Amino acid sequence: MVQEIKIKVNMHSEKCRKGVMKAVTKLSGVDQVTVDLPKEMLVVIGDVDPVCVATCLRKKRWVAQIVSVGPKKEKEKDENKLFPMMYCNAPYDYGYGYGYYPVYRSIE
Repeated sequence: MVQEIKIKVNMHSEKCRKGVMKAVTKLSGVDQVTVDLPKEMLVVIGDVDPVCVATCLRKKRWVAQIVSVGPKKEKEKDENKLFPMMYCNAPYDYGYGYGYYPVYRSIE
């Protein structure tokens, strides 16, 4: 079962953040890892035991506390959103180079 695990880890620098990510991504069953350095929060999404994640971090000498464990929250998709994309397919060329024109595509 895919679940979302939030763990508070004492991290002080970018080096700590990289070390935490490296330690957690080696575990089997991890799909996604997100680290928020200012909040000192680690979010792990996947089919992995939360105790194994905390134990792995503690073995690497980081203080880890499990904050919450729950099902993965799906984000709602808004099909009406458009974002601009720039194309270089030069529909016209006047000898001055290529023309760029914006095309709006929906997020799929």
